[in-house]
Amino acid sequence: MKSKITFLCIVCCYLFSFKQYANYNGFLKGGGDAWGYYAYLPASFIYKDIDNLQRTIQQRAVYNPNSVTKTRDGQLQIEEAHAYQKHVIIKYTYGVALLSAPFFFIAHSFCTLTHLYPADGYAAPYNWFIGLSTLFYSLLGLWILKRLLSNYFSDTITAVTLIIIALGTNLYFFSVLNVGMSHPYLFALYALCIYATDKFYATKQLKYAILLGCSTGMITLIRPNEIIILLFPLLWNIFSFQDIKNRFQFFKEYCWHYVIMMTVFLAVLLPQLIYWKLLSGKLLFYSYTKEGFDFLHPHLIGGLFGFSNGWLVYTPAMLFSLVGLFYLPRYFRKSALATYIFLPLYLYIIYSWWCWQYVNGFGSRPMIETYALLAFPLASFLTYMEDKKIKKILSGIMLCCFLLLNLFQTWQFNKGLIWTEDANLAFYTSIFLKTKCDAKTLTAYDCGEIQPDLNNLKQVKLLQIQTFEDSLNIDYTHTIVHEGKYAYQPNSGTTPVITIPAANSGIQSGDYIKASCWVYCSEPEYNHYRQAVLAMEFKHEGRQIRWRGIRLQNKIGNVTHSIWHAGNTHQWQYVSFYVRVPHRFKTKDDTLSVLVWNPGNTAVCIDDIRIEWWKEKSKATW
Repeated sequence: MKSKITFLCIVCCYLFSFKQYANYNGFLKGGGDAWGYYAYLPASFIYKDIDNLQRTIQQRAVYNPNSVTKTRDGQLQIEEAHAYQKHVIIKYTYGVALLSAPFFFIAHSFCTLTHLYPADGYAAPYNWFIGLSTLFYSLLGLWILKRLLSNYFSDTITAVTLIIIALGTNLYFFSVLNVGMSHPYLFALYALCIYATDKFYATKQLKYAILLGCSTGMITLIRPNEIIILLFPLLWNIFSFQDIKNRFQFFKEYCWHYVIMMTVFLAVLLPQLIYWKLLSGKLLFYSYTKEGFDFLHPHLIGGLFGFSNGWLVYTPAMLFSLVGLFYLPRYFRKSALATYIFLPLYLYIIYSWWCWQYVNGFGSRPMIETYALLAFPLASFLTYMEDKKIKKILSGIMLCCFLLLNLFQTWQFNKGLIWTEDANLAFYTSIFLKTKCDAKTLTAYDCGEIQPDLNNLKQVKLLQIQTFEDSLNIDYTHTIVHEGKYAYQPNSGTTPVITIPAANSGIQSGDYIKASCWVYCSEPEYNHYRQAVLAMEFKHEGRQIRWRGIRLQNKIGNVTHSIWHAGNTHQWQYVSFYVRVPHRFKTKDDTLSVLVWNPGNTAVCIDDIRIEWWKEKSKATW
């Protein structure tokens, strides 16, 4: 009974949060992965241009012109699809579109019949219902998980496990805020796969073999690297040599069930293969072009513990699931071997991907689907703790804190206070549990270094100043100037403007260097990866040992210190930051340089760059 009430409470919580958070007015218009998964539907049923997407893309350009470009021959081009020969091939597979199709048809019927919104695949109802489809599949996965857990664990353990998975992990974020991504759909499919596997071996019924082929086929279709999910039906309930013998005997008796299972598996993939064959001439077409895996250099540490979308940093509640792996054979032996083999292999694969921090989300998003598997070691850990009073209380307190932290950080993300894909330790600690951003936090976000308490610092001296009055460099301007006759207009390269040798400078390890300038922009830059940067670079024996930089436009007129500020125009702003001197900065050949980097070649002017030497008061000698 507790688990049923818990599930109903989770449904209510998800629906309320969806109403509060979801971008149900425009996430399909902005492009990205969500649009790529969805594009099959409007292209097939509205614009009839699945082979070249030109009308589909043209309508997207009506809502978001900046997301579409044109080639020299006039063909519309986007990041989510690639021109190949005479066609444009969608980068993503059709699996998510298939699962969300019923919701698309409801939205399309509503728009067509009522005429309240254009039936164009992009209007608000399409965003609402595709968002609701994401929510639906998350809840479906939790419901299947509840049924599975209740067969092997107590009602209380089942309820607590559901709460942790639903509200203590980034499944919540991708279900109610960043909707349209593949992971909630995969979470439901993983839960269905485990359910079908368990039922198939328990009942030996053909319908569960079909369900198993369908679920594993859909998982492989949506993310082909997750074909390793087939390990679960192969290794289910195997934990000894006798189990292996029994499995071979089972296979002999029910071989046709396996044949049908694999037939269904391949049938699910067949439409995608036909699509690729018709458009590319190849049955297997790698639609991600230059993006790929580097299996020789997996980023396991960064993927698990890094502050740039590291899994356990932003979903610490799953630490208890990892501990529960030790107790899994005791409480849920059936899945133990499959989990022990699947999980390390899965981690190795996903963190070998070129973009291993998986942008466009909160925490490590490819781990979301595995929560259906990791729910069992989590439940095993909770079961083990049931009769350990002190440990149970401490674990309960930690889990409650992790749950509340997940909810709070989701709120922070929605308010634009955190951006986990570009975070670092300094920024994370600076914004931790805060409801507002301040100047130090914004600077830490940019440069990855906690800014010192100025009450504990004292200036030693001004090391150098660059006023840009000493040259008629082509990058200098006299039309927009803060002081004097000229200011600097940086180009797209990286330019050192001040260089100071360590020799005879007196600067010591642990001291602080302050760099500052005045900055002006004539037009805002909304892409913060393109904003101009003021940087400091320390070199030891010719090699870079520290590089710190801050964005410039996001400081101009930024009274709320928002990390998303694009820069007020036509006003000068003073900008500064501090960097601690590294311990290896000490030999005569070492140098400190102040650089200006303008990666987006933005319209920005810089004047009066200053570099100062500061010490902690306790270390200063006068």
